[in-house]
Amino acid sequence: MDENRHTQRETNSSTLANDLPSSPASSLSRRKLLSTLGAAGIALAAGDLFLPSSKTHAAATSTLFYNVKDFGARGNRRYDEDDSPYIQSAIDTAAQSGGIVYIPPGMYFLKIPLRVSANITLMGAGSSSILRSSTHKFGLLNLSAVQHVHIQGLSFQGIGSFGNASVPRIECGIALDQAADITITDCTFSMIDNGIKSVDSNRVVVENCSFDNIIGTLDYDTQGYGIWCSNGKNHHLVQNQFNMLFQPCITLTNGSSHSVIARNRMQKCYQSGIDLISGLKEEPCQLNTLSDNIIENFINSSGNKGYTYGIRLKGHCISNMITANTLNDIEDIGIQLEGQADTQQKRPHHNIIANNQLQAIGNNGIVLINAYDNQIRQSSLLMAKTAVRTRIAIS
Repeated sequence: MDENRHTQRETNSSTLANDLPSSPASSLSRRKLLSTLGAAGIALAAGDLFLPSSKTHAAATSTLFYNVKDFGARGNRRYDEDDSPYIQSAIDTAAQSGGIVYIPPGMYFLKIPLRVSANITLMGAGSSSILRSSTHKFGLLNLSAVQHVHIQGLSFQGIGSFGNASVPRIECGIALDQAADITITDCTFSMIDNGIKSVDSNRVVVENCSFDNIIGTLDYDTQGYGIWCSNGKNHHLVQNQFNMLFQPCITLTNGSSHSVIARNRMQKCYQSGIDLISGLKEEPCQLNTLSDNIIENFINSSGNKGYTYGIRLKGHCISNMITANTLNDIEDIGIQLEGQADTQQKRPHHNIIANNQLQAIGNNGIVLINAYDNQIRQSSLLMAKTAVRTRIAIS
């Protein structure tokens, strides 16, 4: 039955490609595309699915659509073919006046990363629209110094290399660098080293995405992350699913602030659900909100004590709110705040831990190590060896 569904998707995609104009410079209006796609297309494209965020206005009927197959992309699952230049051509054409680049069902192999331009939408048909790298190692979509981009309904896959030192670049699905007002929704990341990497970016939304079967091991800290953000500001990471990751599901580091991590579900992972980390020479992670996340069934398979955490704040983390999270069956520690013994200024402080539910924690429910002036209130702890443990080293 699955094969029949796949065949039907490919047939529909082929029909669509045949019905659309053959000129690479051609485009369709929103109304024309919907009429071409029929009922299934209307269900996919109706409402606000094309919008960069819920705060934007409805797309005009004159919005132009570009099907990558009109530009030569095949998406036929052939490893020896490269769809990169054809998809790039569609992106570059859409960027001239703004528009939506449509990637129909298929597996599109990429030998080079795609450069995403500002003010466009990249739209796939869900998990059946797959962008897959065929060489080591890069971000499949690169967004550098761009604004107002929406990425929706795409699946990202890589090949991994298990810490190959000869290739310094890190493989990921989407790489953001100094980008702003980026929305990533309804995407799937699997069989790839990392999901999303964000550096020096502002106002990034990641919503309703799935991170499952990410490539990695416990031995390499460059592989296995879901979402990793350095100096991220005003991010909203909400309602995502994480399953069986070797590194933290969500990491904020080096000055990340004013971000919301909420209503995510993280299951059967091997390190942290959420990490906030600031090194000695980094800016503090501050004023972030971690709320209403479900973190459960985390397994310590490392052989080392204190390896698996639900939520961890390490280093200079200040004035963060950790509230209304549910942590269940965490093998080592539920919530930990940990600072340097010899540098009081760089320790976690002024953080609030409130109204969290912790159950079946293997060792310690809440741990504070070299942390000061933090508030712990109204949290429920059941079945933990130690409810709250505090240790301060003399500097």
